[in-house]
Amino acid sequence: MTVIEAHLNRRGVNTIELSSRETPVDAGSDLVLHLKNHGAPTHATLRTQNGQAYTDFFHENLYVDGEEEFRIPVRESSGDGAFDLEFITGYGARTTRLRVVVSKACPIIQPEVIEAPTEDEVIQRRSPHLISLIPCIIACILYLIWLSFRGDILAPVDAFVTVAIVLLLLAGVVTACRSPGSS
Repeated sequence: MTVIEAHLNRRGVNTIELSSRETPVDAGSDLVLHLKNHGAPTHATLRTQNGQAYTDFFHENLYVDGEEEFRIPVRESSGDGAFDLEFITGYGARTTRLRVVVSKACPIIQPEVIEAPTEDEVIQRRSPHLISLIPCIIACILYLIWLSFRGDILAPVDAFVTVAIVLLLLAGVVTACRSPGSS
């Protein structure tokens, strides 16, 4: 249940002051409007804009003398979304809107207790990832050597070195993908 305070005639004739311009409401609960008139008795109109999916409430003409409480039920079957609620006084002289944000209540789920892994399990999980790095490291070293001596000593074997680097990098990727614990 969400309560919104609406003050009428507090700052002048037909004025409307809301405690909020936007309010959250759970599906299946009520939006409670607490209307408080600070002046002479007045007529106030409440109506929804685009609220058919969330509530059966559409329109109400209220006579407010003092304090009044009005409930707008929100359907339990409604999903997440929003609609506007208009407050009108002075037969249309003043209008104020309240944005009502409806959210489906989430069930409370108890967290699952997960035991911390032992040190041996942590080492076993990490070791395949370390093994997959070895071909990549060798490929990087080979590439750096090839870059340093390219064109001089290694010119006849450029194609071989390039293929070896690609194959080593590919082996590292395949090993990492096939290792347990990778997703």
